[in-house]
Amino acid sequence: MENNTSKSRFKSILLDLSRIREWWVLSLAFILFAFLPHMYRINNDTFSLGILLDMLTSSELYLSIIVVFAAQIFLFAGNDYFDRHVDALDEKKCLRNSMCNGNVSGREVGVLLVATAAISLAAAMLLNIQAFIFTCFTLFVFYFYTSKPLRFKSKVGLDVLSHAALINTFPYLFCIIATWDIYHETMFLLAVLVIRSAMAQLLQEIRDYEVDKRVETNTVVVIGQKRALKIVLFLYLTMFAGTMILMLTYQLFGVGISLFYLIILFLCVNYIPTFLKLRNLMDRDVMDYRKFIDALWVGQGRTEHYSMGIRYGGSFSLYLSLVYFILI
Repeated sequence: MENNTSKSRFKSILLDLSRIREWWVLSLAFILFAFLPHMYRINNDTFSLGILLDMLTSSELYLSIIVVFAAQIFLFAGNDYFDRHVDALDEKKCLRNSMCNGNVSGREVGVLLVATAAISLAAAMLLNIQAFIFTCFTLFVFYFYTSKPLRFKSKVGLDVLSHAALINTFPYLFCIIATWDIYHETMFLLAVLVIRSAMAQLLQEIRDYEVDKRVETNTVVVIGQKRALKIVLFLYLTMFAGTMILMLTYQLFGVGISLFYLIILFLCVNYIPTFLKLRNLMDRDVMDYRKFIDALWVGQGRTEHYSMGIRYGGSFSLYLSLVYFILI
């Protein structure tokens, strides 16, 4: 009986509190996607099975995975801890948040935060000084994203900006900083991830509007749900159209983004059904927003991690096969 209780607490702390099942597939994919072009470039624009094996056995790759995963566990565990008073007002979130349902104590969260921060900083230091400095800055933002007195997510504009810059963007951004793989194409993909992260934050605030407006102020509480949804749709169309145009100009004139970054189009196409349905939400009652966004925006509602794995995993598998067998 005691063994079952220990397993249950371990699950609550490392699986439920960290939300790792929601984000590990996408985070790992973007880590690999940061290293693949980097290996391609440092090997004189060539790629082979040997180079792939070198990448998959490199200490830099695994140290980066440790930094990213530990820092993101730090982020989400802290988010559930500092958001417990808000989540307690939400029937669904109260059940999902281990701090609200009593499965995890504040002391256990504190131990987890200290441990993951230390692990991510130690691994970053083993990489290089710029990785260490950036990890220090990231952990500061991750902590005060939900913690008072700064609590970035409750400040108009700063909530979307901080989320866009680091929350969903960190796995890729950390890797290009750690490898110092700064090119116009890596910056373009970074810009795409920033846009996607901004959309994610706005959609979460649209979904949580009824609860959020009772306890704090954020961007969507100020501008309203329908206006925020219009911004999300505009960002999506900008990301989709911009990628298509830059890839077309590269093929025609050699200026733009190469087909090596086709994954962006694959993901945009993945989102077409989602955003068509979101567009229809603009003509519905406000009470529909939460239900539809929870179901449509995979990875945001904690109920779609299997679907997310299939959709993103399928996109990345198709992309990697195309790159390896056709593009290079």
